[in-house]
Order: sequence, then structure tokens, then C-alpha cells
Amino acid sequence: MTRALADFQRIIAQQMTDGHWQAATLSAEQCRECFPANPLGWLFGSFIALATNAKEEALALAEGGLAVDPKDFQCQLQRAESLLALGRRAEALAAAEAAVADASAPLAALDASATFLVHASAHEAALNLFDRGVTAAPHERHFRAKRAMVLRYLGDFDLAEQDYDAILSNNPADGEALKARGELRLLQPGHSSITDLESALSRQPDPEEQIALHFALAKAYSDRGEYITSWRHLSSGNNLQRARLTYQPDQDKAIFDRIIAAFPDIEARQHDTTGESPIFIVGLPRTGTTLVDRILGSHSQVHSAGELAALSAAIGAAVNRIQSVNDLDWLDFATLLGKVEGAEVARDYLVESKSWRGQRPRFTDKQPTNFFYCGLILRAFPNARIVHLVRHPMAATYAIYKTRFRRTFPFSYDLTELADFIIGYRRLMAHWHRVLPGRILDVAYEDVVQSQEAQTRRLLDYCGLNFEPACLDFHKNPNATTTASAVQVRQPMYTSSLEEWRAFSTQLQPARSRFEAAGIALD
Repeated sequence: MTRALADFQRIIAQQMTDGHWQAATLSAEQCRECFPANPLGWLFGSFIALATNAKEEALALAEGGLAVDPKDFQCQLQRAESLLALGRRAEALAAAEAAVADASAPLAALDASATFLVHASAHEAALNLFDRGVTAAPHERHFRAKRAMVLRYLGDFDLAEQDYDAILSNNPADGEALKARGELRLLQPGHSSITDLESALSRQPDPEEQIALHFALAKAYSDRGEYITSWRHLSSGNNLQRARLTYQPDQDKAIFDRIIAAFPDIEARQHDTTGESPIFIVGLPRTGTTLVDRILGSHSQVHSAGELAALSAAIGAAVNRIQSVNDLDWLDFATLLGKVEGAEVARDYLVESKSWRGQRPRFTDKQPTNFFYCGLILRAFPNARIVHLVRHPMAATYAIYKTRFRRTFPFSYDLTELADFIIGYRRLMAHWHRVLPGRILDVAYEDVVQSQEAQTRRLLDYCGLNFEPACLDFHKNPNATTTASAVQVRQPMYTSSLEEWRAFSTQLQPARSRFEAAGIALD
């Protein structure tokens, strides 16, 4: 009996969710045979091929779907995704924009294309599509919120605030909009009063929105010097967020242990197979990684590639060749890292990152958690530079704890778990320095903000770059910034955050106790 199209859709989606890729591939083939005039089988086939790193096949299948129906938007966008994965960035961007070139393109298509363009770091092009969405549906929150996000990335805080104001005029209790607008006030004083925020919190039943409002109120009260009330909201927001997570802190400790065990000796310098000398910027979040990236990205010879997923993808593929990832948990994965060959990581990394590396001779990869992989970075790229940002442990703890991250850093919402993660991370970095002596440059956030030119020259010298005055004017760099520091790094250097944590020294005592027990100097 022939299956209905909806049955194929349900079955293939479930097979993909379960990671049964071979079965999903066969089901997609059967769908194409049973429904040759419908592009769905081609589309699913392309999804599967791209998920299993068969990029050329993914492109061919997307184009097969377009041969069936040249106007199918999903196949058009999947073609763009496949082109981007193949490193054909210009073609991918053109395909995404062409998919919605018709003025009658539906809002869902505009949203999907614009979201793809944000992912591809084509923020100006994405902004144009979000503009169209806002024009077509001026009262639709979705488009205004996404446009405000892109405007913030691009440094246009005035227009971003206007979008948040429009959202709040329809829903004064919108927690995310209130929080985001309040964060713009570092440069653009806003008019969102604490009364507005407290009123919104009292009327907001949605836990997700409550969390956003607690974080917003923590910042607002801290700005006013009302530190006890600020902490009350900060701890409430973190407690609510932590309750929604399934984070297992013992697993992170074990991962640190296994990575250290996987790289026991001094790593011999490898032969370079690439001719590339990428600059990796690593460290805890909120320790100055974005600041240093903006400094380096202001150099005429350096392109800032952003927070790339390419290294973890390349390492994952290499581990999968040793042993199927489907059979591994994270602890087994960490154990196998020492067996990974550098040359294959370098090859896959350069393919994965091609669309983001730009045209300048050098590029930065500012994925902070690449600190897990320092040994493999220098095994893959012997001429790479690793810039490691460090910050006073208590300052780092507070800076992380007061930030709500989305879908990342699950260790950050409980003070003792956060301190334990920092202890493990510091132990791992000390190990990398032992087995890779002189290969990693530690840069203290405090030194950068207090001795800007001296530290900038030190940084450039380590990277093999001549000094350029533009690096001191990093805040004038027009490139988009997508991290939590998007507002701060568009200001000239400031020192006001260095001692901010001391106003909360009593409340931060659980972290201090953990650090002291681990022998970490705090004064």
C-alpha cells in the first residue's frame, strides 16, 4: 500500500530526530518515487545529506526539488544553505535574497530568508528583509524584535530602541523587550523606569518573561546603586533559569579530567600542512574576548570571523572517524580527543569556516569555549595564535552570573556550579600551558582596559602584526557584533566594570569559598 505524503513527512521527520540517517535516506528516496511531482522528497533528502555532511549531494537534491517546482521556497532556501555549507557564500546570499525577490513573498518566507542571512553574517541584507516585514505587518512583534536585534548588532541603538518602544506600546509587560531596551542605555539613556519593569513583572505569568524581567531589574537597580534589591532580582532570575535546565556539573568536571589525561605530555610542534595562521581567542564568557576580537578585527590584515562552530564540527567529524559519535557520550568524546590527527582537523576546519573567513590574510575565530581544544588547535595549525583572556575570578563570576545567556553556558546560573566550572577551566588552561609552553598568550582584561596601547602592542606583536592606530579605535569598527557585549564594545575603553563585583562581595561568598578551597588567589 502506497503511503500518503503526510505519512512520509511524519516518518522521515521522526527518523531524522532519532538520528537514523540511513533509514531516513531510504524513506526520502521512496517519497520521491511515489510522488515525483512533489518536491518534498527532494527537500528531505537534501536536509539529510546536509546533516550527514554530504554537501554536494545536498545541493544536488535541493536543485532536484527546484526542477520539480522552481518556485518552492523551502527548496530555494535549502539550496542557499547548501551553497553556504560548500563555502560558496556569495552564491548562497544571492540565492536567499532571490527567494524573496518578489514583492508578494509571504511573511514566513521573509522571516526565514532574513534569519538565514543573519546566520550567514549578512546583517545589512537581513535588515532590508526585516524592514519589509515590519512595513507589511507593523504591529507584528516578531519582525520588530528581530529587526531590533540586527540594529543592535550593527550599532544603531536609536533605531533599535524605537522598535522596542513600538513592541512595548502594544504589550507593556513584554519582558524580553524591556530587558533588551534597558541594555541599550549604556550609550543611549532610555526611559524605561524601574516602575515600568516592576509593574510588568507583577502582571507577567510567563516564567520565561519573568526571568528576563528579573535580569532587567537587576541591572536597573545596580545602575542606581541599590545593590541589595539588584541582587534579589538577580538571584531570582538565575534560580528560575537554573530550574529549567538539566545541567550536570559533575560531567563537566569529568570532561576537564579526561581532556587533561588525553594530552599528558609536552606536545611536539607539528609540521604545518596548511600555510594558515588563524588567531583563536578563547576564555570564559564576559572576560573581554569580544573586546580583543574588535581590537584585532580593526587591523587592516585581520578579518573577524566571529564565533565559529567550525572547530568543534571538524573535531567531531574526526572523532566520528575513530568511533561512531552515536555510540559516545561527552565523556567518551573527551577521552578520544588525544587520538585525533591534526591534519584532518585542519582540512575540515578550513572547509567549514570558508564562508566566514573573509578576504584578508589573517582571521580571528572568537569561539570562547575553544579553550577545550588548545592542544588540537596547535596540532592542526602549528602557526596558529591562541589568545587567552583572563579576568579576576570574582569579577568574572559576577559578570557571568549577571548575564542571561540563551542556550549556552548552563553552568552560569548557580554560584557554586559557576565557581566549580571556573576552577576546572583554570586547571585545564594551566595544563595547556604546561604541555604547550610559550604557545598561548594570556591577556588580562584588567590590563587591556587600564593600559590599552601597551597591551594592544603586546597583542599585535604576539600575532605577528604591525601596530596600527586603528586598533586603538576599536569602538569605531563598523562590523556587526552579535555577542552580549554588543553595546559595550562600541564605546571607548572604560574601567568602570573592573571593581563592580565588590558591591556584591557578601552575596558572592559561595563562589569565593570555592575559589579559596581550590587555592586560587583572590586579592
